[in-house]
Amino acid sequence: MMAKALTLTLALALLPTTAVAAPADGVVKVCADPDPPPWTYWARDASGKKTEAFTGASVDLVRTIFNRLGVRVDFTGNVPWVRCLKLVEAGEFDYAMDAYADPERAKRFAYSAHYNTLTPQVFFRQDKPLEIRSVTDLKRYQGCGMIGASYAHYGLKPDDLDLGVTTYEAMIRKLKAGRCDYFVEELEVISGYKYLGQDHLRDPALAHAAVPNARAPAKHLIAALGSPAAKLLPEFNKELAAIIKSGAAADIWRRHAPDLPYKP
Repeated sequence: MMAKALTLTLALALLPTTAVAAPADGVVKVCADPDPPPWTYWARDASGKKTEAFTGASVDLVRTIFNRLGVRVDFTGNVPWVRCLKLVEAGEFDYAMDAYADPERAKRFAYSAHYNTLTPQVFFRQDKPLEIRSVTDLKRYQGCGMIGASYAHYGLKPDDLDLGVTTYEAMIRKLKAGRCDYFVEELEVISGYKYLGQDHLRDPALAHAAVPNARAPAKHLIAALGSPAAKLLPEFNKELAAIIKSGAAADIWRRHAPDLPYKP
């Protein structure tokens, strides 16, 4: 009887709620930067080859919330992150998904409430350890990063890093080649590559550690300031809070990352 009641509760939690002022065609366009899992990624076939199916915990979460608002979502994962942001700002897409809070971005974009909080880390070569007692110590070394990524939560500006790469694989190769002393990234992001057959956390050449005083970043849905999409964010936030409270958000997360804890 208890199991039936729980099933009914979860089913009711996912039913559409009162419709809001949705787009004229009832569809919003969302772009995101795919890979690594579990947030947004291309599903793989039995041989490990990419398919055209765009999936992930963030995809399912955002789709569920907009479905509750009576809105359909059209996801795009084949544009680079920098271009995704530009297209949202230009109004060609309504939202960018999985964005970090950043003071510079906040001048151009409206943010949803956060739906996933991550764990800051610094990665370095095992044979060249660093002494990092606070975020300010990062500036004593040469760091590398990815073009378009936000590192404000580590106290770093773009000028503080060599931002010459666009993939994590290239950044790791750069670190191993000695072209920089470290890169900063969240533990869950690097861990997610194991779902693609690349377990970087078990790489004997790499080491990682916490960054004291670094602010734990969180993922948000963002829209251009003043846009019709931005006006939907308060309703999005209400539904987000409801599915987090019901446990439905954690259930979505576990479908894509069964061995990683969900932190809203």
